[in-house]
Amino acid sequence: MAAPTFRNISPADCAAALCTPTSPFAISEQTIAGRKQRVWTRQVATFRALILERMQANAALPFLSSPVPDPEPFYAREALSHGEALGRAVRLAAVLRDHGIGPGKRVAVGGTNCTGWVVAFIAVHLLGAVPVLLNNGLHVDASVHCLALVQPDLVIVDDAMANQLGPVAATLKDKGVGPVWCWTSKASLSVAARANVTELSTLQPSAQALAQVKDGAFASGVNPESDGIIYFTSGTTSMPKGVLVTQRQALHIVISSQYIPARMAMRMGAPPAAAIELATAPKSDGVALLSIPLFHVQGNLNWLVCAIAEGSKLVFLRRWSVPDAIKIMVAEKVAKIGGVPAIATSVLQSPLLPKDFELAQSAFGGASPPSRLPGDLVKRWPNLLVATGWGMTETNSTTTGACGIEYVNKPLACGAPLPIADLKIVDPATRREMPTGEQGVLLSRGSSMMKEYVNNPKATAETLDADGWLDTGDIAYIDAEGDLHIADRAKDIIIRGGENIPSAEVERALAQDDRVQEACAVPVPHPVLGECVGVAVSLAPGARATPESIAQAAFPRLRYAARPAVIVVSPTGLPWNASQKILKGEVKKMVLAAWDKQGRKPMVDAKARL
Repeated sequence: MAAPTFRNISPADCAAALCTPTSPFAISEQTIAGRKQRVWTRQVATFRALILERMQANAALPFLSSPVPDPEPFYAREALSHGEALGRAVRLAAVLRDHGIGPGKRVAVGGTNCTGWVVAFIAVHLLGAVPVLLNNGLHVDASVHCLALVQPDLVIVDDAMANQLGPVAATLKDKGVGPVWCWTSKASLSVAARANVTELSTLQPSAQALAQVKDGAFASGVNPESDGIIYFTSGTTSMPKGVLVTQRQALHIVISSQYIPARMAMRMGAPPAAAIELATAPKSDGVALLSIPLFHVQGNLNWLVCAIAEGSKLVFLRRWSVPDAIKIMVAEKVAKIGGVPAIATSVLQSPLLPKDFELAQSAFGGASPPSRLPGDLVKRWPNLLVATGWGMTETNSTTTGACGIEYVNKPLACGAPLPIADLKIVDPATRREMPTGEQGVLLSRGSSMMKEYVNNPKATAETLDADGWLDTGDIAYIDAEGDLHIADRAKDIIIRGGENIPSAEVERALAQDDRVQEACAVPVPHPVLGECVGVAVSLAPGARATPESIAQAAFPRLRYAARPAVIVVSPTGLPWNASQKILKGEVKKMVLAAWDKQGRKPMVDAKARL
């Protein structure tokens, strides 16, 4: 039987065939917040409706495999079905109801990926309340800033965050933040924290509150335009901003995540009806290893919310470790991995992974992937469905996407936009729309764009204009086939002697070296040119390299101006924040130290290559 042939059907033609009025992908136009927007017609209305409908239907299916709250024994785990997790969430929701939580109230949730986190998230949504997703990797000052910004009525965290927030409970109260609860034992907390934290196990729900949670009449006013979730930006250049999104804006992900593989199937020759059936078929047998934090928009929507919608299973780690990840992947029969591209790369490169281990899916985003990564994954696992896309916190994750052969064939692209989204590339100075294929600032518009930055109208107005266009800050272009290409973040452009060098351009060239696991490009100062390119790399397991050997391999792949003047080979992995994004500020310190030690002279004589 001949292999299917990829057909380059335009995104518009795919949408016309897949988004008919009777399709699960039907689209209608609505006026929301004074603007006409395209929406998924059959999108579930609220998180409460999604949770009750799907988790009750899939009650017997496995849902979570998670480390137990206590650190010893280190590898002890607990398993819950969808029904068991829902039961715990109903009980917690009743406790919250007894303490005045209901529609529109804000409840902060913080901690490492675990059962307690998921149960708290579901419980808050059962009440029509708004979960505030805390980054558990922040310094206490940043955590206090985030909580003071959004003023949640209650804070529910694990023991590590309780230890951080308990001692500053009085400060939080003065700033309008509610009490701190902990879903784990208080036994390990400091004396200062223990006095200001309530252990959830000591609270019992009333029969009346349990009945109210199950009945749900109190939440009848919650609708698609009601507040849904508050995320926080990563805060890599300033204090994090709170991103408020509605129920509709977040829940687009349930249908959007199915549309992209449907479009791919149609491009592979499937008739529209078959493509729709393939993409929407139940995936309850899928087991996914979730390495990205649940507070991150990708981990939260693409992984957790989609697992609830599909009836599939999530596997958590206590912390990211390649040996631990592979051990768990084998034990749990994990079929899907993802997160940032470095996760897939580290698993692929590890000699610990059994040769006969099979993966079915790998999806990643949140950072620029090496161009070779999709091809390398498919070479190892020929039946693997590899996927990527572009999105950000403010767009509720996926806005464009590509998977399968369409991604392997075009590994530097992020795919075409969803039918509910529009993209536009504009000149950074004049805001004039750029022609096809030319770079500029990426603007995005659609029914998945955020509502606002919490208590920050100035930043909201600077990011989201009156017509609904969201300024992403990304430098990008759209090719003739409608696919998006991200060149870089506007702030990540290195300007060498007036020549713009996207850091992603340098990082992708370095990533083609088999020895390189991670690469990060940053500017270093130069007295004549203004800036030069500096880089830091970490190495794949067992690999050895010097800065000179890295340069020798990378220079032929780079235009002259983009060739690094200084290279740091890190003996360990590059520093990440809790969102698994490389901390460019920390990398820059490493590279600047090497640059100074080098006498601020390029490692290769520039005159020799003019």
